[in-house]
This record gives sequence, C-alpha cells and structure tokens, in this order.
Amino acid sequence: MVNILVVDDEPMICKGVATILKQSKLDIGEVFIAYNGFEALDFIHLEKIDLVFTDIQMEKMNGIELIENIFMEDPSIPIVILSAHGEFEYAQKAIRFGAKEYLVKPITPPHLVNVAAKLLKEKEEKQQHFSNWEGSGGLPEHISLELNYYLNELVTSTLHASEVPAIMEKLGNRMTGSFYSMLVIKLSLSRGGIHDEEIATLKDRSLLKYAALNIIEETAKQWCHLLFNTHNSTFSLLMQIPEEENRGTQSINQLLMVAQMIHTNLQKYVNVKCQIGISRIREGVTEWPVIYQEATESLAWSETNKGHYMFYIDDIGKTTNEQNLSNTQVDEANNRIVYETKTYIEGHFSNKGLKLQDIADAVHLSPNYLSYLFKRVMGINIWDYVTQLRMEKGRQLILTTDKRRYEISEEIGYESPEHFSKIFKKHFGMNISEVKQTGP
Repeated sequence: MVNILVVDDEPMICKGVATILKQSKLDIGEVFIAYNGFEALDFIHLEKIDLVFTDIQMEKMNGIELIENIFMEDPSIPIVILSAHGEFEYAQKAIRFGAKEYLVKPITPPHLVNVAAKLLKEKEEKQQHFSNWEGSGGLPEHISLELNYYLNELVTSTLHASEVPAIMEKLGNRMTGSFYSMLVIKLSLSRGGIHDEEIATLKDRSLLKYAALNIIEETAKQWCHLLFNTHNSTFSLLMQIPEEENRGTQSINQLLMVAQMIHTNLQKYVNVKCQIGISRIREGVTEWPVIYQEATESLAWSETNKGHYMFYIDDIGKTTNEQNLSNTQVDEANNRIVYETKTYIEGHFSNKGLKLQDIADAVHLSPNYLSYLFKRVMGINIWDYVTQLRMEKGRQLILTTDKRRYEISEEIGYESPEHFSKIFKKHFGMNISEVKQTGP
C-alpha cells in the first residue's frame, strides 16, 4: 500500500483531491493533507510518502522551495504540480527542478487518478529497469571515445577564449549557456548489483560500471550536460546552469539536489556507493578546468569524512579555516559548528517559517553538509531535533498553563492546531487530552 501527500493552501482542493484518490482503485494506505510547505515537510520527515501532489503558488514556502526540500530528503518521491493557467512557466521551471507532471486546475477525477497510477507504476518499474540493465559497456550515445578523450584534455589543461568557438563546434554545440558547474563522481565497485554481491571479475565490474553510468545519464537528462569517464571508476558531469537560475542558494541547492538524486539512484537501483565532489558555478567555457579542479578537491575531502558522500567546494575550509589540521582538530571545529547550530535552533525553533536553509545560512554551510555534521555529532537529524524541541515545549505548556491548543501551536511554530495535534500524537504516542490526564 502507498501513502500520498496532498499540499495546497486551499482546504477544499486538498480535501477534494484526497477524496478522489481514496475512492479510486489505487492501493492506498493513507492520504495525508498539508495546508502549506512546512506542514508538508513534517509529513515527509515523519511518514513514508510515495507520491506528492502540491500547489505551486503558496505563501511562505512556494512549490519550488518545497520540491527542493523534498528532493534533499528523498529524490525518489514523484512530485506532481497542481497549477493555475497563469502559472505555466513557473510549472515548467518546477519540472526542471524534478517535478514529474503538472495538472491544470480544475482537475478531472479520472485524469488525477490516471496520473497517480502512472507515476506509482513508473516508480516501481524504474527499479526493475535498472536492476536488469545489461549494457554493452559503452559511453552515452552523444560521447564517443574520441570525444571522451577530448573532454578529459579540456578539463585538465588551460583554455583560452580564442579556442571556445572551435571547442563548441567539436562538442556539437550541446553546451550553449554561460554558467557551468562540475560534479566528479567516484564509484565504489567492490560490491553491488541487484543482489549486492562482491564483484570479483573484470567483466562484472565493467557491467556494473556502465550500469552506473546509465543511471547517472538518466538522472541528469533533465539538465543540459555532458557526462564523460575521467579515469577508472570516476565520472565527470559537466552541467550548464540556466542564467535565470544562477542566483544565491537556489542554484547551489539545485546542484546538491542533482548529486543527491545520483547518489540515491545508484544505491537504490544497483547497490553502488559513491562519493561526489561539487564545484562552484562559474561563468564561461574557459573556467571548465577550474571547476573540474574544484570538484576534484571537493571529492578528496571524502577521505577524511568517510561517513558522508557529497561535498561542495564552499563547505571545505569552513570547518578548518583552510588550514591543514589534524583529525582531532577537525573534530573540534565540527563540534563548534554543531554547537552554534544547536544554539541557533534553540533560539529559533518556534519560528513558523523556520527552514533547514535558514539554519544552514546561520552557520555558513550547505544544508546537506550541515545535516551530515549534525547527525554525526548529535546522533539525531536536524529536523528531528527541531520537532523534539517543539514537542517538549508544547508538552510543558499543556501541563503548566491553561493555554488553548491553538495558542500553544502558535507559540511553538505551527500554523494549524490540527497539525500540531497530529505531530504531538506521532511524537508521544498519545493525544493532548491523554497527556493532560496522565500529568507530568
């Protein structure tokens, strides 16, 4: 049975969509309803969600931001945009950020059910497709051995502006933008495959390597890109960043989202682990060697952070002040960052609009890397810690004051008292009235 999440700030739409889905013949366990992006993320953190329907124009957290946050948690969850007629371009942008479909309101019940059925079936079939993939051991169709060699030469040397037109022509004018980033992906091929077995032969290792390459290519196809084999079991993914999306944390989060999707898909479909180094976004083809070097430097950070899998260049050095420190000193620096994070959360957990991005910005790290450090030091996920603080504060107010449920939910950062009640029961295993009866 599957669980579906419906997100819209109009209760009638939420309830209407939920009713249609529940009355369908789909094998549905639960349809959860969230009236804003923050409530939606609570369900993503607390429940197993298989499919999301979300409005795109919502206050405080719009559909694009919600998609980014969901993909940082689990990029395998299909997302469908519920869109008004005037939001076509916005919906198209959401699809570039990972949404699978968009439906124009008002939505007919048969169309809604058909889309849900199709995406749930595709999700199931995708795993079977990659698990049974037996490629010929070749590069992507658009990359010949000659072009693969050429790309390696480009990124490991220096480029002059006068060479750019000839380079673009050689690459078939596939990359036509101004802004680029590089992901370097290192595969661990000692074991893997559908049965997660030890890989002992060259043939099996080659098949697994190119199955992984196929998955990376499939994952990256939404973006303008070039994927090529750098050496051994390492691939480089050159990504073109649309100019209108090259701003602030949004563009960085897009890179992190792509890396997260690649990592998740490799592990889910062929049991291959990997580490990924991510460069900054830079302007111009002549910067390709620079971003390749940055991605390679980021990847090297995995040697001292064995428990993590993706590293963004701007995170490196912030925990070490860009000095060569011992492992003990690095641990001390990491502990300081987690302490600062903890202090920030304790001072802001009751903010209704608190997001993981806000917490990461406060300590100047990417959300992904901060989440890794926090879990490593504290033994708990960041958002679980936020929820824990909110629930403990809520319980205290229930037991020590005469405040009503809506007043308490308001005070600890929830828009809706109904949502607060759901999270409270999930957290403590009993509802608010039962806590009042049992006492401290």
